[in-house]
Amino acid sequence: MAQQPNILFLLTDQQRYDSLGCNGASVCRTPAVDEIAATGMRFTNAYTPIALCSPARGSLLTGLYPHNHGQLSNMGNFNGVFANQILDKPAYPELLTAAGYQVSCIGKWHLAKEGDTEFWGYDKWHPYREWHQWLRDDGIDFRIDRDAVQPFEWGGDAPFYGRLPLPAERTMEAWTADKTIELLDGYSDSEQPFMIAANFFGPHFPYAVPAPYDAMYAPDSVERWGNFDEQFINKPLIQQKEMLRWNASHLTWPDWQKVIAAYWGFCTFIDDQVRRILDCLEANGMAENTVVIFSTDHGDMLGSHRLFNKGFHMYEETHHIPLVIRWPGATSPGTTCDEFVNLVDLMPTFLEIGGAIAPDTLDGRSIAPLLRGETVDDWPDDAFAEFHGYEPTLASVRMVRTDSWKYVYNPYSEDELYDMKSDPHELHNVANHLGYKHVLRRMKARMVHRLRETKDNIVMDGGWQSNSFDLLISGREQ
Repeated sequence: MAQQPNILFLLTDQQRYDSLGCNGASVCRTPAVDEIAATGMRFTNAYTPIALCSPARGSLLTGLYPHNHGQLSNMGNFNGVFANQILDKPAYPELLTAAGYQVSCIGKWHLAKEGDTEFWGYDKWHPYREWHQWLRDDGIDFRIDRDAVQPFEWGGDAPFYGRLPLPAERTMEAWTADKTIELLDGYSDSEQPFMIAANFFGPHFPYAVPAPYDAMYAPDSVERWGNFDEQFINKPLIQQKEMLRWNASHLTWPDWQKVIAAYWGFCTFIDDQVRRILDCLEANGMAENTVVIFSTDHGDMLGSHRLFNKGFHMYEETHHIPLVIRWPGATSPGTTCDEFVNLVDLMPTFLEIGGAIAPDTLDGRSIAPLLRGETVDDWPDDAFAEFHGYEPTLASVRMVRTDSWKYVYNPYSEDELYDMKSDPHELHNVANHLGYKHVLRRMKARMVHRLRETKDNIVMDGGWQSNSFDLLISGREQ
């Protein structure tokens, strides 16, 4: 076997596709990630399988859609009923370890058995409780957690943003970079390949940003979102209820400009930490034998459609995600891939790059051939996503998105159909327009194919919707 390359996986939390310079951001600056794209490959159609932290991270670990790995909601939601569902699924850390890798994890986890190196197969693990202890050891009692944001979430001046009362070098993001650099230095003389997963907290809310990044971008530099004037006509009522739940309905565009400017500062701050990590990789002479992947678990509404956070709505702002990969010697510098890829594809990609044996039950497939510039004739021409519920509600939602259309299946509410060419801001739901009857039929047939292909229980084992779907697709157009 050829020498196994190192793998460095940089994962942010809740970062929008349009926050990167290489993805067209005209104000927000991300030169380090832009450099990864310029020396590697940028994916224009990367999607998350679910816009919720724990399930998305479960998919990253297992290469499975949430309905197959079982982590259907965030840890702690619904009395933690889904907290341990993922534990019997093969995950990439143990598989790469078996292939000879030293596999390490830093930062946010948001899944079961955090810090259990033996169970997951990690070589080293630095969870965020170490960061909290680091601050306490220096007499700093500081937390960003649910208790801190709850008063704002339920009736304060949400969304919450502002200056973090910590110097930049004491933040979770800087600490994540510090620990990544420590690991890189420690692995520099090792004959074993390594895989490091560095998981940043930001730019997830609360958008608490250290100086000077909190004031880096002027609010009036933020151009109005093309869908900020959303009226929710012919759309599920729960979307409006979600806006009220987050106490966001009173926010005007000038209010959102301040929040977005702080969010952009958060993104640039993280990018500076990425720069520190890349510089360390270069200084240790490991850059040419290390595959660098930058992505996020999902995006952020951030005032688009007047909504906050993420969840069951299947808009591009939460599901279309950044993905850039540099693989020296395999990927041509500065290339772009327009194929639809999904976070479930990264786990099998890690395994192929590392020469590990992949389970034959995965939903994802390795994107290594795409990285090598190969044409894959049977590559999927759509993206699939799902949602099952979180904090306020249980909800069953599915989405399939092609180059031209997006169909959202809401079993308990209005279905949604968007013309992504003429209506890229997804303002006009045409699912109930007679003129789009045949498009809707084809997209529903496509949805049924995805549900059956992934063994989704909506249509499997006599699921309650299976008969109506069968009637729908019988005699469909090819």
